[in-house]
Amino acid sequence: MSDTKADCLIIGGGLAGLWAARETVNAGLKTVMIRDGRGASPWVHGFNNPVREGDSARVFLEDTLRSGHGLSDPELAEALCTDSAEIFDEIAQMGLSFNRTLSGEYQAIRPLGASFPRVVSIGNETGTAVIDRLSAELGDRITEFPNARALKLLMTGDRVTGALIYNREKDRWLTIRAKAVVLACGGFCGIFPVSTNKHDSGGDGCAMAYDAGAELCDMEFIQFEPSAAVWPPELIGTSMITTLFYEGAVLRNRQGERFMLAHSEDGERVGKDVLARCIAAEIAKGNGTRHGGVWMDITGVPPEKLDTDYPMYAARYRDVGIDTKTQWVELAPAPHTALGGVRIDAGCRTSVPGLYACGEVTGGLHGANRIGGSAGLETMVFGRRAGRSVVRELTEGGNAIEISDEPFHVCYGGNSVADRLDELRHAMQSALAAGAAAVRSSVTLNGAHHTIKRLAAKAGELHGQNNREVFGLYRLRNDLVTAMMVLTAAAERTESVGCHYRSDHPGKVTAPYRVILRKSAAGMPAAERVDPAK
Repeated sequence: MSDTKADCLIIGGGLAGLWAARETVNAGLKTVMIRDGRGASPWVHGFNNPVREGDSARVFLEDTLRSGHGLSDPELAEALCTDSAEIFDEIAQMGLSFNRTLSGEYQAIRPLGASFPRVVSIGNETGTAVIDRLSAELGDRITEFPNARALKLLMTGDRVTGALIYNREKDRWLTIRAKAVVLACGGFCGIFPVSTNKHDSGGDGCAMAYDAGAELCDMEFIQFEPSAAVWPPELIGTSMITTLFYEGAVLRNRQGERFMLAHSEDGERVGKDVLARCIAAEIAKGNGTRHGGVWMDITGVPPEKLDTDYPMYAARYRDVGIDTKTQWVELAPAPHTALGGVRIDAGCRTSVPGLYACGEVTGGLHGANRIGGSAGLETMVFGRRAGRSVVRELTEGGNAIEISDEPFHVCYGGNSVADRLDELRHAMQSALAAGAAAVRSSVTLNGAHHTIKRLAAKAGELHGQNNREVFGLYRLRNDLVTAMMVLTAAAERTESVGCHYRSDHPGKVTAPYRVILRKSAAGMPAAERVDPAK
């Protein structure tokens, strides 16, 4: 096992990690980045920034707090909305150009939950454009390990000072020791059997932080994308952007009826949380399509609008033989964005010294529901803030930070466990799909909790025969820990709010609170309800 030392270790190579690295590298800190893909960042279509007359950071903040049902951390929400213009300007200073209309104003689309059109974009692949520019800017000033994944945080006393890493490509383990560690490894929706997330999504970030003693929050809030493809097979899990509902798209059940009009006078133009529940209910009534979804009818969107503002989505279906200008597509809710995660302050500091977190691995910003277009912005705003906080701490007192050189040993067993890992993972995914779907109850949550606890005990008895099996075992254990956190928080919140809907407690919140999870002395999650303003 090899060992590497740095000032700052960044776990994750998407937008959040790259923005953090930009700050640390420019400050002269020796920075190491590990990544197992780029997460959802390359698929960021655009991000929120108030560019329309009458819109402002204050209106954006009001939309964010309202969408979060009063459960957003107010400091995080204000940071997101006030920093959006700075991020916009910095990207422009990198030489990237935002789309404009023929009249010269910035092209912007209106996401669900927003008072104004404010999602701005660069071409049709904003995430990729920014990633490429940041990567080119960093160049060889950063040490990067691609195809590598962190599985456990390393401690010196009560401070996080590194991580255990598995390099998938080279089939080898390494430890990276650092004065500060930034978690930027994305959300955990990949623990479900089907989600809109990419293969590198999982529960490692939350599980590692929890194991190191960090607080988690809002783990019950998982935003189900209302419009994830259920057919054709090549597109299952990919999402159709919901801003199309402001352009003329509508939903229809198997009979062709526009069923959302029975739920709201605004039809499909409601929050994603409400839309996901209504679609799930329509399918449960037996009004779903052949492949278990509903129809999204985009034929009412002007063809030129599809070509100019949404070419990526039209092309995705065209490539599999479906013309969205004339044909409907089959969609259903699927886990999309984890709104919960590691608890941070506005400087991205966690409750554990030396550990910072940014992007979707964190919780608290969105509360019980997220506005479209804020996920991409979140990665950049808080990636930059995390990097600046690391620079501030290490330049002011970095020389006093001690880093342990104690070796870490990976344990092996004598028999292959590959089949057992697959079996346990499938059982975990089935339990989550049944117990923590868009509609939950005490019965489904308790059943899933019992199953996950049993699976975790079985996983604890296993030992991998080789590096790849040990890696798979670490991954499974981390995902089981995160699954347990989701179910614990969901059971603690006994009423319905936002994207957490309890069929046995459909009433609204009377006294807002956030669910905070900590690791108890016995190693089990302890839940506490706290005022959302604290």
